Amino acid sequence: MHLLVAFIALGLSKYVSAHTYVWSVWVNGVDQGSGVAIREPAYNGPPPKGYANSPVRDLNSIDLRCNVLGDVPDPHTVQVKPDDILTFEWHHNNRTAADDIIDLSHKGAGNIYISPNPPSDNSFVKIQEEGEFADGTWYVAGKLNQRAGKQDVRIPHDLAPGQYLLRSELLALHEADVSHAANPNRGIQIYISCVQIEVTGTGSTQLPEGVSFPGAYSYSDPGIVHNIYLPNASFYQIPGPAVWSGAAPSPDPPVYEATLGMGGGYTTAPQWSTWIGNGFSTATLQTSLTIVTGASTLVQTYVAHWPTPAPTVPPSPVPTPTPSGATVVKYGQCGGLT
Repeated sequence: MHLLVAFIALGLSKYVSAHTYVWSVWVNGVDQGSGVAIREPAYNGPPPKGYANSPVRDLNSIDLRCNVLGDVPDPHTVQVKPDDILTFEWHHNNRTAADDIIDLSHKGAGNIYISPNPPSDNSFVKIQEEGEFADGTWYVAGKLNQRAGKQDVRIPHDLAPGQYLLRSELLALHEADVSHAANPNRGIQIYISCVQIEVTGTGSTQLPEGVSFPGAYSYSDPGIVHNIYLPNASFYQIPGPAVWSGAAPSPDPPVYEATLGMGGGYTTAPQWSTWIGNGFSTATLQTSLTIVTGASTLVQTYVAHWPTPAPTVPPSPVPTPTPSGATVVKYGQCGGLT
């Protein structure tokens, strides 16, 4: 075990594999700090085998909820109010203005969901989606890249206070001409990041019933299999439910503080030494992690342990007034009638 942990520690290099993930969030243009409130995936070995910014392809995996180790809370939560604008800041290699965000071949869509924290079955509600635009350009490898990786969403108006997860996903279609179920080396690539927020204020609007992750998408859904290379390809249909009617339209960008790159560098993913050897089994809804060291291969299985939401406590019933002149019969402390 000591040798394994030592090897993994050496693998936790600042160099990361291709693709993209969220490095920071902003509230009304104010940077909350690198890694703050973000449930960052851990690395599963030295580059190029890191999970930190790799996609999820298996639509039946628990990783589709909040990515690898999505069940591990971040120690910080960002406070927002209804109508605030929260910004996910996506990057590929580093948090600088020169970063390419995501490869330009990865054309696709972006969705944002919100759920009470912790989530449950059918608790994720879609509040924003952007995909293929009328002029043939795309959100991913298009608008998102042009905006230096910033993805803005407005917190729904009058949303009731409480703890929530904001789940952002980018859908990359460059290998989506076949399903992952048909070809495990291809299929849609889904980049997922969850941010912990606390909604404050006095709002009263409750979220409607949503969808589950996994469960929201199937390999037969429109938008999961889509060939972007066909010259007469049909207009892209974004998978998943419709955007909730109580959500706000995609907002205009706020005025950002000029802090991009300040305190940036590389975010710190949870180290394996904090959880390796705990919770391994052959249960379903699990993540298999592989480490290759020379001729040796080690496979460990991490089973996510999402907390169960507290049951909703119904309000206390309003006492029925006793009619005037009625005899009141009640149980005494010893169980007899008085």
